[in-house]
Amino acid sequence: MKLLRCFCTIVDEGSFTSAQATLNLSQSVLSDYLKTLEVRLGTTLCQRGPKGFKLFSEGQVVYEAAKELFASIETFKQKAWTINDNVHGELVIGVQDSVIDNPDAFIPEAIERFAEYHPNIRFRLEVMLGLQMPGKVADGLINVGIGMVTDQFEHLGFEPLFEETFVLCCSRKHPLANVPDHLITEEDIGETPFCNRGHLEGILPNPDMHYFRTPGDIGQGAHAKLALVLSGRNIGYVLRHVARHHIESGALRVIKPQLTYSAPINAVTKLNSPKFKLAQRFVDSLVDIHMEKSTTAMRAVAD
Repeated sequence: MKLLRCFCTIVDEGSFTSAQATLNLSQSVLSDYLKTLEVRLGTTLCQRGPKGFKLFSEGQVVYEAAKELFASIETFKQKAWTINDNVHGELVIGVQDSVIDNPDAFIPEAIERFAEYHPNIRFRLEVMLGLQMPGKVADGLINVGIGMVTDQFEHLGFEPLFEETFVLCCSRKHPLANVPDHLITEEDIGETPFCNRGHLEGILPNPDMHYFRTPGDIGQGAHAKLALVLSGRNIGYVLRHVARHHIESGALRVIKPQLTYSAPINAVTKLNSPKFKLAQRFVDSLVDIHMEKSTTAMRAVAD
């Protein structure tokens, strides 16, 4: 099981280097695990080395079978835990990076409220990047996901909670840092390296993408992207709540505020999951808390 999980992580991440960081294993250990798995299965699963990572057809079969195996194990655990309504067990929550420290997110409060009704449930909270979250919900490995999802995955349910706001920024070290907004043209932006999210870029609806023609560095994760923009090498969209301190200190400058945009944060569940009823109860807690906080905030503004 351990060898299969390591192999699936390599495939999910698309490279040994990314899988090392995710699994917190050295390349030599990860390579040994893969070799051991291939010996046990009697076949080579993938290409690795100077030419990069490539999954062979045999590897694809093993990957898909392993995913089915993990989902079946999770289904068994969920069914065993929900024999009666006095549920014992574990609820797995996957949260995309940067969401928990958003001031508009009230996940701890939702957990507290849910626990009042289901004190015997243990939570397992995981922070993850980009498209990992909806994929794991779809595979049955996570009961509730919280994050940005643009593609409406089949058999997944979505409940909007709040929005995250993105601002286009450059570092004070960047050539555009001291240029007034009205003098920055589309051509200037188009010729400036634009920091993107690599294979995760498609998770966000990028407005006015015709501006950004020159690829720059790749930041997989909100804080990774922030670091690359702070380096002065790129311009790029960063989360406002993540970048606020750097903007206020002058380390970052917002370019053309009219290009600011927001993306919805959703609670995501698998509709036909054996644990759907319990997961939906937690989503109800999330929705209720966020609605209450939003109403309170609007009343405060009105007052």
